[in-house]
Amino acid sequence: MISVKDLVKSYDNYEPAVKGVSFEIGKGEIVGLLGPNGAGKSTIMKMLTCYMNPTAGQIIIDGKNTMDEPLEVKKLIGYLPESSPQYEDMTVFDYLNWTAEIRGVDPAGIPAKVDEMISLTSLERVVAKKIGQLSKGYRKRVGLASVMIHDPKILILDEPTSGLDPNQIMTFRRILRRLSEKKTIILSTHVLSEIEAICERVIIINRGRIVADDTIANLVGQKYADEQCIDFAVEAKDLAETEREIAKVQGAWKVEFEKKAAKNVFCFKALVTKGSDYETNLKEFCQNKGWNLNSFEIHNANLEEVFLKLAGEEEGVDK
Repeated sequence: MISVKDLVKSYDNYEPAVKGVSFEIGKGEIVGLLGPNGAGKSTIMKMLTCYMNPTAGQIIIDGKNTMDEPLEVKKLIGYLPESSPQYEDMTVFDYLNWTAEIRGVDPAGIPAKVDEMISLTSLERVVAKKIGQLSKGYRKRVGLASVMIHDPKILILDEPTSGLDPNQIMTFRRILRRLSEKKTIILSTHVLSEIEAICERVIIINRGRIVADDTIANLVGQKYADEQCIDFAVEAKDLAETEREIAKVQGAWKVEFEKKAAKNVFCFKALVTKGSDYETNLKEFCQNKGWNLNSFEIHNANLEEVFLKLAGEEEGVDK
């Protein structure tokens, strides 16, 4: 369905935003595209959707080259960017009808298609309202309905649940699971729980290159099964001092302050590789400092922690 080979994108004289990326996505797959800011995710999606051309490499979608047949490729895709502009003075009903017309839907079939999209995205309550009157959650649903109106084979969604409340996120997830029965979906988001809840496979991008491409189960359960997370709480007087001192303990490849559990109890997360001497070092360190180690729990790394291992800290601004 989607074949990307040796994809490169450069902007003027800057370092390329995408550096030789290759991957295949089959029909009916749901793939999460992950990466810190500046990794190149948005650039890749813009090239997949023919909003920009690659500097080098090629993209073949359903047998069509994006450089040679951009209009035909666009007919196959429904693209929902993070900020999707909409005509706020139009009602939801009018907007979907207009979108169907410009997408080339058979005029005789437009009423049925609009009704189908309204039902699929649960817009019945707001169909007569102007878009400018809607909450962000409903506007996201209108956006999804509008990019689905021409029945595309592929959906490419950039941060589709950004800014939504928990109830709206759950609704959006249900819609995507329903769509996944018939569509190939690429989902880009910073919310890793979103990827775990919806996607079967994940492609992790860092600094313009692919650093992982596998099922979530394989990444967490096999390839990075030796990565562990240690949750612990320290009872001490001052948070700033505790953070500074805890960072000196050897044996972890990342340590983060998580939250304040009580007045003088600070919770941390340490990411380690199995066999590390971090546990021994930490307990000795706290004893020497006169700090109480209130809790200590080890578990296997989840997708978020594997992502931190592979992609590290955010850098720059995504293009």
